[in-house]
Amino acid sequence: MGAEKAKRIIPYVIILLVSLYFYYLAGQFRFSAKPGNLGPDFWPKLLLGLTMAACLYEIIKTAFLLKIAPPKEAEEEQSAKAQTKKKTYPELLVIGIAMTAAYVYFVTKLGFILCTFLYFAFFMIVGRYRKVWAILANSVAGTLVLVLIFMKIVYVSLPLGQEPFSSVSLFVLKLMGIK
Repeated sequence: MGAEKAKRIIPYVIILLVSLYFYYLAGQFRFSAKPGNLGPDFWPKLLLGLTMAACLYEIIKTAFLLKIAPPKEAEEEQSAKAQTKKKTYPELLVIGIAMTAAYVYFVTKLGFILCTFLYFAFFMIVGRYRKVWAILANSVAGTLVLVLIFMKIVYVSLPLGQEPFSSVSLFVLKLMGIK
């Protein structure tokens, strides 16, 4: 295996090893299993298992299927990419990071439903998407899907927020039939 392939595989190997360690830790949870209920180790193990599977796929694909171009072809490919290079917006990345930090801060004040809706909407706007109806539809749908997943499948209590925002959360939960 060449140095270029090894360089591409190393991050996946690191993530795989870290995931294995956390999978081991998730197996160390001490709990009394109730018949018919998932234990607290189920979701972490599922996500870590999926992460490990994705890493293994990428390692195998890179090691055995990916063909690295010889240096001369690689130089020509890079010069072609440089000519068609798209404009990047690093300031949008900084804004996205700040929005994520603000989301974490405001989720207990505004409640999960309202804060997530605003986060999705503003994230799309910052990401330079301009179709208002699509932004609204995706923000509403994304928020409602997450509420269903967290409250009906994973059984996680979500922050309702402080008044007057908690009344919005309670109204939406009532419309969704969630108590």
